[in-house]
Amino acid sequence: MKKLILSLSLVCACAAANAQQTIYNPKFTDNVYIGINGGVNTNLAFDEAFPLNPTFGVRLGKDFNPIFGVFVEGSAWFGSHSEKDSRIFPQRFDMYQKDGKHNAFRAANVGVYGTINLMNAFCGYQGEPRPFEISTVAGLGWGMVFVPSSEKNNTHFVAQTLGIDEVKDEDRDHLSAKAGLDFTFNLGSQKEHQIYIEPAVIWNLNKSGFDGIEFNKHYAYLSLSLGYNYKFGCSYGGHNFKAGRDCDAELAKLQALLDECNRKQPQVITKEVIKEVPKEVIKYVEKPGIAMENLKVVPFEVNKWYISDAAQKDLNSIPAGAHVQIIGTASPEGNAGWNQELSNNRAQAVADYLKERGVVVDSCEGRGVEGKTSNRLAIVYVVSRPQ
Repeated sequence: MKKLILSLSLVCACAAANAQQTIYNPKFTDNVYIGINGGVNTNLAFDEAFPLNPTFGVRLGKDFNPIFGVFVEGSAWFGSHSEKDSRIFPQRFDMYQKDGKHNAFRAANVGVYGTINLMNAFCGYQGEPRPFEISTVAGLGWGMVFVPSSEKNNTHFVAQTLGIDEVKDEDRDHLSAKAGLDFTFNLGSQKEHQIYIEPAVIWNLNKSGFDGIEFNKHYAYLSLSLGYNYKFGCSYGGHNFKAGRDCDAELAKLQALLDECNRKQPQVITKEVIKEVPKEVIKYVEKPGIAMENLKVVPFEVNKWYISDAAQKDLNSIPAGAHVQIIGTASPEGNAGWNQELSNNRAQAVADYLKERGVVVDSCEGRGVEGKTSNRLAIVYVVSRPQ
């Protein structure tokens, strides 16, 4: 359990770090894919590997970000099993049939599974999928084992074999679980096609209703599938997440904020000096205009206004006595009221930190969400530096 918690913590930490990368905000209908797969499975106990069971599946999925996603998958199993295998899996009533009769579909399963892209989680997302990626797959489902009508009268033998009083002569459903890995190859000019190989373990958790929930290898299957996914187009272009926002729009926004600060009248500080000399006025005048080198950008985590060590180090380059203006922003997720409060807190956190270091804060305000390109930032403009 400790290893599991440590692994999950590491994944979440990596995900949080990568979440700071600038990604286009997708719509709900973006990053959706559909696919098919086929393969074989056999019992995990390996008491008897053959004959293998052919499988066919269809999945519909969505990626919420370059790391986490979810898909719904429906699969059907075909084929028959030997009598020995049937005693390992007593829920398959037709395996007791001496003449080998069975339905076209042996069993069916529908599940909801989450995915974690390990390559993006640990190595970061570079703007498009890598040619080869590895993802984890895990989740729960609901299965049904179909019993042929010719076997539904054989309940006495099944009950005797299982050591129970009675077995209903009907198809039986069960809770299922699946865990596996997807080894994915991304193809196409825009990486819209995926070919993947998926080894996985599928458990019949309650033995088709005959017992309590447990992960038992005698009621589990080792599966190997080959699949294909097609990624639908996204509203912002392409078929995958797009790293970085529209450069022109982002630069235009930053330039607009710079222009707004430049339009403000420079602060003039007048000081009288009377020391055996005629009265004179010493004026402290700000440098005209704001250059990009006087711009500091402080990133924040989701719903946080804590200043990271890296951001503190960058802010420490602003000397004491400098005059700054601070604007806090938030990303479009969440309601307007919370985003406004969040941007205020971010701007104030930066202001408090700089004030402690002797920096003069001329203005500090939160602007909530600044258009579609807004992100989790506090922008610091160094208006003037001490002479």
